[in-house]
Amino acid sequence: MRGLAPQPKLIWAVAIGAGLIALAVVSPLLGLVAIVYNAGLVVIASRDLALLPDGSGYAVRRVVPEPFSLGELEEVTVVVQNRAAAGLLGKIADHAPDMLRPSPRELVGRFDRDGVLKLTYRTYSPKRGAFRFGAVDLQVSRPDGWWRRQVRLPGSEQVAVFPNVVAIRRIQLSLRRGLRAMAGMRRARPPGASTAFAGLRDYVRGDDVRRVSWTATARRDRPVVVEVEAERGQQVIIALDCGRLMTAPAGDLDKLDHAVNAALMLAWVAQAYGDRVGVMTFDDRVTGFIKPERGAAQLRRITEALYAIQPEYVEPDFGHAMTHLALRVGRRSMVVVLTDVQDPEVSRELVAHTLRLAARHLVLVVAMSDPAVLGARDSPIDSTNRAYEWAAAEEFVSSRRESFEMLRRGGVLGLDVVAGTLSPALVERYLELKERALL
Repeated sequence: MRGLAPQPKLIWAVAIGAGLIALAVVSPLLGLVAIVYNAGLVVIASRDLALLPDGSGYAVRRVVPEPFSLGELEEVTVVVQNRAAAGLLGKIADHAPDMLRPSPRELVGRFDRDGVLKLTYRTYSPKRGAFRFGAVDLQVSRPDGWWRRQVRLPGSEQVAVFPNVVAIRRIQLSLRRGLRAMAGMRRARPPGASTAFAGLRDYVRGDDVRRVSWTATARRDRPVVVEVEAERGQQVIIALDCGRLMTAPAGDLDKLDHAVNAALMLAWVAQAYGDRVGVMTFDDRVTGFIKPERGAAQLRRITEALYAIQPEYVEPDFGHAMTHLALRVGRRSMVVVLTDVQDPEVSRELVAHTLRLAARHLVLVVAMSDPAVLGARDSPIDSTNRAYEWAAAEEFVSSRRESFEMLRRGGVLGLDVVAGTLSPALVERYLELKERALL
């Protein structure tokens, strides 16, 4: 896309001039009119062309998220500079990767008095990985002008889509402001649990009256209770299934990418609460293990590992994975297994090996419900085909519920949520267990 192109009104003007020339054979007067009209048109068009800067003085840069976040709407700003273009109109078409779903594809604006044009469009990243931006196509014209100059500006740039770091920043801000992830949740502890003083708050119906601070109550003239929290410094192991069932779509992302986002958020929150965090990835074998540690370097290692993992179209070997984890992790830990749960027959190996692991560790099995399946179950039944769809969806949901019930009876915790709400739901469950001092 380079060179000059006429504006639509110039094409119409030329067509009128050609028509006058054609009519000149009828009358010499029309011939004179045609000469004057076309001469004037050439002068006007030439002047407009002379006022357009050539294509050599433009500089372009992009302002992009670093990195892009999986499953997030984000913005990319294209900045074009050329002092000679001050006040001119500009249209930009950025050669952004289709996988980032750029919208809109064309942007229109005006160069400011310093010759700077800033235009912004939105992206959505449904896949992790590396992607490359290409050149930027620019059209420049004068307001009400006759020509537009087309320039292709080199702007090749590689970017990366990481697990959702934007969500991490949001929850980081919430924690810094002291906001609770679970509004209204009360702290409790079983007998003998190790806890620490966490502050005072107003009494809420259902609180243990033994935790009422009578001194603070008298001072504030309203009931006040003592809050406690679980001891810091425990271990959280995130076991991520990368097998065949995790390739299934669940909304805009597939199940593995939902799990990756949730794993990263849980890792960050657990670190913020003083726990050591480790990650294990597996399919029909253990593909990665990061031993539990604390600190920013550990979070970087986890983020890079989650960025790189890819699903394999194989059946996961839960026996091998859980045995490997049991051998590598000696002390009691919270083990979060992000996987897919099917009917009891298909999930038999998962149930058996997580029950065995639960004898030493606190095990939480996390699965995602497909929004499409839930929609088929919950939508009105208005035809025979819908009745069949409802029956199939209900049978599938019931069989999953049965598998979770088997886990519960064996002492394994379960979490089954809609895929799009997985990250906050998992964090809330972690905080709940943390405050109940079960870790």
